[in-house]
Amino acid sequence: MASLTIIMALSAVGWSIATLVAMRRVAKGEYRLGPADEPAVSAGLVSIIIPARNEVNNIANAVNSVLASDYDALELIVLDDGSTDGTAEVLAGIDDPRLRVMSGGDAAIPSNWFGKPWACHRAAQEANGVWLLFIDADVCLAPEAVSRAIGYAQASDCALLSGFGRLAEDGEQFIQPVIAGMVVAGNPLSQVNDPENRKRVVANGQFMLFSKSGYDAVGGHTAVARNVLDDVGLAHAIVEADQRLTVLMMQQLFSVRMYGDWRETWRGWRKNLFPGMQRSWATLFTLLIGSSLFLLGPYVVVLLGLFGLVATETLIAAACAVGAIQVFRFYLDGVFRTARFAGQYSHFVANAAVLCLLIDSAISTTRGSAVWKGRVITRPEE
Repeated sequence: MASLTIIMALSAVGWSIATLVAMRRVAKGEYRLGPADEPAVSAGLVSIIIPARNEVNNIANAVNSVLASDYDALELIVLDDGSTDGTAEVLAGIDDPRLRVMSGGDAAIPSNWFGKPWACHRAAQEANGVWLLFIDADVCLAPEAVSRAIGYAQASDCALLSGFGRLAEDGEQFIQPVIAGMVVAGNPLSQVNDPENRKRVVANGQFMLFSKSGYDAVGGHTAVARNVLDDVGLAHAIVEADQRLTVLMMQQLFSVRMYGDWRETWRGWRKNLFPGMQRSWATLFTLLIGSSLFLLGPYVVVLLGLFGLVATETLIAAACAVGAIQVFRFYLDGVFRTARFAGQYSHFVANAAVLCLLIDSAISTTRGSAVWKGRVITRPEE
């Protein structure tokens, strides 16, 4: 029992430190971009590209948010990637000379490409801008998003500026905040944005602003033709080409409704989570063991303690750990504006579900059985 008490105490201390570190980073205000920042000045045409496949519930909001931008010199290219759900009809009903809709057709994807990189590549060939902004079809931009992003990229000479937005209120709020928190916590921006001591390379495909010269220098999406994590792959390509990569927090500049319910969330992340670990079973097992001991374990010990099955000192340590975990969740939900009463108090269940999702992602992507929007996601070498 002494060892269990030590584990619970370490969990309490660790999560308390994590909260203090997060509070310190937020207080410093580093790596944030918002409406109050400087807009672009005479930056030239930006081509905003949206690949869309079966996005009937999202595409109108995404397109209209782009067209409401306070940045005037823009063109919007939407590639309808073989949608069968009415996406094309929604797009046909939007009348704006800045909007150009391309049909992806029903032709098979070339064997050396995945679907999204292929769609982005085709749309980029038709772009005229000196800036290329790729956003997902479930993203809604604030009016200031384009001008502030280009202003920042222009001032800091970024070849690629990416960012993390806010989870939309009508999206899935059970698993999604846990995974989003895991991604952000696992990639501290101080380690992503330091070109002299970069320990992490990451980007977010929901918002990827390239200088045209930077995009062309790495070969554009041909560099990630068979990469299911095309955003991270492009970030690596930019860094390897010795060009500037910056990733910022942009909650005030865009929101994203990635998934509508938990089933869609599960299918969507199934294809990404294990590849995001570089398909490392060692990393997966380490994460499973660590989470079981220091995240899920305290809740289980508290439950056992209520039935008198653990020593008092162990129960107290576990209760402190649970409190520290919940404070961390409450704080991050407040920062990222994802606070949901039901989600916060189902934190244990959500984390247990995410661990199951990690295992499912490892098995399905290894077998080549992950499916997204009607397409099987095979392994890159297949």
